[in-house]
Amino acid sequence: MDASTRPPLLQRELTKMTLTESEIKNLIDEEIRAMIDNGEIDEGMLDRLKARGAGALSRARSTAGTVGKSLGAKVTGAKAAAATALGADAAKLKDKQRGQQAAALDAKVQGAQKAAEAKIKSILSAHFERLKTDISKLGLGQDRKVQVAMQSLETAIELATAGAAAEG
Repeated sequence: MDASTRPPLLQRELTKMTLTESEIKNLIDEEIRAMIDNGEIDEGMLDRLKARGAGALSRARSTAGTVGKSLGAKVTGAKAAAATALGADAAKLKDKQRGQQAAALDAKVQGAQKAAEAKIKSILSAHFERLKTDISKLGLGQDRKVQVAMQSLETAIELATAGAAAEG
């Protein structure tokens, strides 16, 4: 095997290593924490990435549902066109097609709303978790007023993101 077809040294060494999934996750977490500590990236960037991912996943689910409903409307439209061409009354098929088109539009609107809710839930949850960590670090976790305020904030987040709860 000549040098041009041989894998790089690092790749060869890595193939000899056996790491568990949790070890790999820990290595990645350590590297990210080091980058945050060094100021190379900020924690907000990670929260934004997570929120974008949640919104994208929700949009993908919505798109799949919308495509299915739109396809059903197109099939019904094709059946109506064929029935009309054969001289049959296609009024019921055309009514069904209009209903399917309306359902597809509703699914698209609901999907966009769910995507926005999932993104909001992800952002609020991340900020709330950081706030809890900061309160703990400051030694304020046992203060009754802080506990009441945190419970109220948690309830408000739950209420604000109730639509996203089933999604994420």
